[in-house]
Amino acid sequence: MDRKEFEAIAPSIRESIIRMTRRLAPDNTDTGFPDDVAQDTLLKLWTQRDRLDSYRSIEALAMTIARNRAIDLLRSEKSGYHVSLDDYDSPDSGPSPDESLEATEAENRLTHIMASLPSAQQALIRMRHIEEMDIDDIANVTGSTPGAIRVALSRARNHIKELFLQQDI
Repeated sequence: MDRKEFEAIAPSIRESIIRMTRRLAPDNTDTGFPDDVAQDTLLKLWTQRDRLDSYRSIEALAMTIARNRAIDLLRSEKSGYHVSLDDYDSPDSGPSPDESLEATEAENRLTHIMASLPSAQQALIRMRHIEEMDIDDIANVTGSTPGAIRVALSRARNHIKELFLQQDI
């Protein structure tokens, strides 16, 4: 991957990392934490740019690196990003093993259903619900109109719902 290609994908990766890191960090964490993680991740990707073409998804690699870096920073006492066990609920307040199993099975079914969708529907669902892009941004990226994107998303969601309900029978 050359410099121009990397510079083209870096802003979207950075935004995704910052969104994910904000969800990982406790409320008492320094506000610069997501930026630090994003910078460290992009630097690591930059040093590996010659090998990035061999990965199926650079975004997935970036998110894995970012998550691991965030955990490292949160665990490190000398970094200033320290997490106390008091910040989290006790294990007793979590879901029961049965609920966890049901949630895992439902997630696996949904992953299988997503993989069976046409690639265009997969991309739209991913942009809207995973990358949390606005309808207008998706329209700009795809060269379509916001109305057409809404209709396509609605059809994709209905298709997912139908497949999900068929598997329940």
